Amino acid sequence: MARQASDTAGEFKALKENILSGDYAPVYLFFGKEHYYIDQLCNLLIDNVVPEEQRDFGQIVLYGADVTAEQVVSAARQFPMMSQRQLVVVKEAQMMRKFEDIGVYFSGIMPTTVLVLCYKTPNDPTKSSKNVDKRTSFFKQAQKVGVVFESNQIPDYKMPRWIESYVSEKGLKIMPDASALLSEFAGVDMQKIALEIDKLVKLLPEGTKTITAGDIEKNVGMSRDYSVFELTKALSMKDSVKAFRIVKFFSESSKRYPLVVVLAALSSHFLRLLKYHALLQEETPRGEILSQLGVNPYFASEYDTAIRNYPARKVMKAISLLRQTDSKSKSGLRGEAGDGELLQELVSKILFL
Repeated sequence: MARQASDTAGEFKALKENILSGDYAPVYLFFGKEHYYIDQLCNLLIDNVVPEEQRDFGQIVLYGADVTAEQVVSAARQFPMMSQRQLVVVKEAQMMRKFEDIGVYFSGIMPTTVLVLCYKTPNDPTKSSKNVDKRTSFFKQAQKVGVVFESNQIPDYKMPRWIESYVSEKGLKIMPDASALLSEFAGVDMQKIALEIDKLVKLLPEGTKTITAGDIEKNVGMSRDYSVFELTKALSMKDSVKAFRIVKFFSESSKRYPLVVVLAALSSHFLRLLKYHALLQEETPRGEILSQLGVNPYFASEYDTAIRNYPARKVMKAISLLRQTDSKSKSGLRGEAGDGELLQELVSKILFL
């Protein structure tokens, strides 16, 4: 019965269908850095396992910071009252001490209980975080008795397509530049993106069928000219005037655009260009290259220009400069230079490669 996600989006869809069809596992372990999928699956179980009129007696929602493993096991081993089954949910399970002690329950599960464990791994890239250890007997037993779902974050280059899919579920379409813009604004934070789309749908004039970049700029409160997406585009086109204007804005908005995030986005862009060159050397068809890189054909011309402006040798030099800047920003080598000055120096060097 156990399932372990290799394709987060595909596995989420399959689990959602099973839950909606009433095919419940006795134990669910949801964990990982993408909290959106964890919350969605948890809410689906809360809405479906126990009928609404029976939830006062048949549904228990606990929080990791407030309970022990022993209390969770005790609740799971109770017989349901006035209902055919009971649902026991542990939210924020990562806050528990000795979380894996819940594993004693796996050797004697109650057939009338559905136990849901939601373990959210912190997704702040600047901080260390503890994840569920897949090597432990706890994890292996969870796989044997129930459903294990690892919720991985979607790579940044796939996010625009996820946005298009999410918007499609709302009965709308979104232009490729608009989905890319929203992705750059929210990064890989699916909860934030979903919230922004839900708000936007309510604000759009009645009868709107397609979301444009202008809709994003107007209603999400941002400017397309001042996004990381636009900085990578300016560098691709070697548009120095626009690039330095964006750098100036980033320097004045360091909380919104921290250097570590900008460097990560630029590194991802140039690594994609390097792979583009490698696939060209292998005589891979252009359409297949775009598919492998996760690039929407709408942006193909930008990449064509970028690889002309940055031959493979220059791309590797740009990647080296990015790594040097990242290292300098985290050490005393920066001297008295601020993040904005480091970014300006980096962009200048890349533009004039």
